[in-house]
Amino acid sequence: MTRERIEIVGIWVVAVIAAVGIGVLATPDRQLTWVPIVMLLLVFATALVQLAGAQAKGFIHRMALSLSGAAVILAIASIIFLAMGASSGVDA
Repeated sequence: MTRERIEIVGIWVVAVIAAVGIGVLATPDRQLTWVPIVMLLLVFATALVQLAGAQAKGFIHRMALSLSGAAVILAIASIIFLAMGASSGVDA
């Protein structure tokens, strides 16, 4: 596996760990509140990892792959949270 792929898959692994952490640690009424916060942290983490690599060629492509995979992982986690009875914590 190339270094770029390891960096991309590493962000996906962090997204899975964060999703499991939300499911375990957050109360059902706050699970969906934590999902966008985790996504924001993943954006920062992805930028740091890619900038630390100091390789300009393919930067946008690697960022897009990392973040789109993380978004899919968190979307699946959100669907699972909703199926388990989570709410956004905001009363209409």
